[in-house]
Amino acid sequence: MAEGTSDDGRGRELVLQEGLTHAHLAHVHREALRVLRSGIDTAHVDAYSDDAWPPETLPSYERLLTLGKEAPADGRRSRRDDPGMAIDIDVSDDEQFGVLLDLAPHTIHAEARQGGRPVFSANDSGTSLWLSVTRRQEDELRYRLTELGIPATVFAEAPRRRRHK
Repeated sequence: MAEGTSDDGRGRELVLQEGLTHAHLAHVHREALRVLRSGIDTAHVDAYSDDAWPPETLPSYERLLTLGKEAPADGRRSRRDDPGMAIDIDVSDDEQFGVLLDLAPHTIHAEARQGGRPVFSANDSGTSLWLSVTRRQEDELRYRLTELGIPATVFAEAPRRRRHK
C-alpha cells in the first residue's frame, strides 16, 4: 500500500472540526490549498457566500466574476449556466490561485480535483472542509497550522462511507 493512502488507493480523508475562529478557518483553508496545489489539476469556486465577502477579498471576488463572464465567451461554459457557479480556476496561474485562496474560506462551495477525484471541498461559507491527503501532505499541513498557532487537532479522520453493492 502506498504511503498515506487508504486500502482502496485513495488518500486519507480529513474533515474540519468545529470551534475555530473565522481567522483560523481562513488560514486552514488556505494552507490546505497550498499543500495540495502541486497535485491539483482542476478547481472551481462559486461566487456566492452566505455572509458578506470580507473587504480584503473584494478584489478577488471581482476577478472571479470576470472569470465567470469570460468562460461563455471562450466556449468553456454555456451562456445559460449561472455565471457565478463553478467558475474554473487555473491553479498553475498565481493570480487565479490567489483568487481561490482568498475566496475558498468564504464561499458556499469550492472544489479541487486530482486525476478526476476530489481532494478538496469547502462548503457552507467556510464552516465545512473535507480533504483527501497523503500522509506527507497531512504532516506538512499540520506543521504549517501549528506554526500559525492553530491546534493540530483541527482535523479528524472522515467517517468511512458505506459502499452500496
